[in-house]
Amino acid sequence: MNKTYDIIYMDPPWRYGKALPNGSGKQVNLEEYYYPTMSISELKDMPIKDITNKDSLIYMWVTSPFVRIGIDIAEHWGFEYSTIAFVWDKQVALMGSYTMGATEQVIVFKKKGGKIPQPRGARNIRQFISEKRREHSRKPDDVRRRIELMHPTQSKLEMFARTSPEGWDVWGNETDKF
Repeated sequence: MNKTYDIIYMDPPWRYGKALPNGSGKQVNLEEYYYPTMSISELKDMPIKDITNKDSLIYMWVTSPFVRIGIDIAEHWGFEYSTIAFVWDKQVALMGSYTMGATEQVIVFKKKGGKIPQPRGARNIRQFISEKRREHSRKPDDVRRRIELMHPTQSKLEMFARTSPEGWDVWGNETDKF
């Protein structure tokens, strides 16, 4: 692939390691039931440096247990933590080890030595989204729309995509592109 991007939006296929009985007496990885997952080393091996411009951003979905891991992976790719861009209240609480988890976050990373891609779009975008959880791992479409408002003219790639939104290049095992 020869194209490079200003904006990358991704929901990595995290491998949680949870196993459930599959009816045959064997255990099956919960995430592998829905889609193939990737190990941390497989994610780090992705050529993100090669497909991003000097001034580029990554918007990465993480659940609370993966915040530190997401930061570590992005640093490996040559990006630095900027902030939590979005917090999604799923309107459903799931059992956790410490508290009942009901949110996911999108962390934004800026390429080391780079700047926020110019020209900038909307600067009044809200961080918080409250939208009921849908199918397994499906994220609110409004997050992508908000990114488009903030970066209307920039080249955009959605990685691990399930759909092909207009104006975005996509890569994922549920799309035929990339």
